[in-house]
Amino acid sequence: MPSPPPPILSDRTSLLKIATAARHFIEPIWIEWHRHAGADRPTIASQGTCGRTSLFLQRVLSTQGFSADWVCGTPRSGPLEPEIGPFGFNCGKSWQSHAWVECGDFIVDITADQFGAPPVLVVDRTDNRYNKGNRDGALPEFVLARRRAVDDIWPQWQRISAGGPKGSLTP
Repeated sequence: MPSPPPPILSDRTSLLKIATAARHFIEPIWIEWHRHAGADRPTIASQGTCGRTSLFLQRVLSTQGFSADWVCGTPRSGPLEPEIGPFGFNCGKSWQSHAWVECGDFIVDITADQFGAPPVLVVDRTDNRYNKGNRDGALPEFVLARRRAVDDIWPQWQRISAGGPKGSLTP
């Protein structure tokens, strides 16, 4: 008698596994990004990395067969400007500019810890802490720099993620 097929992981479980592996991989890279920018290492290493990190995560999820979209929300045009809307991540006190990945019915976020949330979140797309805006507020040169940052680390991710058992994504 044949053995039963292995259980199929739910999308949420699969997304959490992939997001956790991506977070584990990228944490030391954040330190390099801060150093390259000439900034002191922030108390929470993910601070200021959500755009690049979410673009990286979107690429990881896409290569794993998920339909994943990079999205962002920007509540104001500048640090001292008035709020233009409830966009980004609501940390309880106010809306903060933020980027994350939307994948099916889920939001996948590996940098929300900069706002006091857990380091890896896979939540329903309707989670009221998130509200995407209708545009990326970054200047074109920063959009290009974001893409280049992900392109620079991508070969390293491919080497490391290919080293584990097939589909393990264990760097």
